[in-house]
Amino acid sequence: MPGMTRRTLTRLAPALLFALGSFGCIDWKRTTAVPEESVRRFISLVQTQDGAQTAVLRSSVAPAPGSGATITAVLPSQVLRGGTVQTTITSATPFSRAIFNVTGNTDHWELTLPAPVTSVTVLMVISVEMPKTVFNLQIAAGGASSVGQYQSSDLGVIFVGTGEIQTNVTWDTRADVDLHLIDPSGKEIYYASRNSPTGGQLDLDSNAGCGSDGPRAENIFWGDGIVVPRGEYILRVDYWSSCGAPRTNYVVTINLRGLPPKIFTGTLEGTGSHAGAGAGRTIAIFEY
Repeated sequence: MPGMTRRTLTRLAPALLFALGSFGCIDWKRTTAVPEESVRRFISLVQTQDGAQTAVLRSSVAPAPGSGATITAVLPSQVLRGGTVQTTITSATPFSRAIFNVTGNTDHWELTLPAPVTSVTVLMVISVEMPKTVFNLQIAAGGASSVGQYQSSDLGVIFVGTGEIQTNVTWDTRADVDLHLIDPSGKEIYYASRNSPTGGQLDLDSNAGCGSDGPRAENIFWGDGIVVPRGEYILRVDYWSSCGAPRTNYVVTINLRGLPPKIFTGTLEGTGSHAGAGAGRTIAIFEY
């Protein structure tokens, strides 16, 4: 609609084709304290996209590179504290094991696959305990006895808010994707209403009105020292505009303090809803 911007728009009838893709989730179990030198201070979890295989934390330095596969993994230059990175590892040589290491740590993640592959999509959760604004991630792959050369990538960290509750969405195109969270009071937090009287707030709103700004992420949280309301939370993702992208892949992460993250992945298609309050498809309903 000529002259109409997202910030002046309240509600329009959705014009959206939304495809909720495959998702992987993790059982919520209590965690333990993370040592200062552990890779878990940087990457708290690694799993395949479908959740069928989860990496094991090995309490030793990462294996030295040898005769294994030469891999390529496309990674963003910036990652979100408490968010999830989705990447596909590919190689011309089949591999059945992948190593995820952060320079300077004394342990590493090892992902074992049920059979050799030349491509696998993985999810890596960036720890809420992230100690640095930039860290070096190393990924290698191979067989049971050796891995190939490490792909080394420096990743910048966006320090968004975390706390008792943190929810976020990241995506892979210049599209405008919106995160909506309804708290137990019935208050909906989203781009046009960023703060709830209960203390929740939206502190990152990327690509507003198709103005590409880099992070491709949104984040809603209740910070430290806030009495978080008990009850039901409803989390939605809305495809406000495709901004010309043919399709957009997204990852939603829910972090509740003391519990492992819960992750959902999917694909958004269509031109977008250009909608406000009440928009979007429900991703998760959870209790706190």
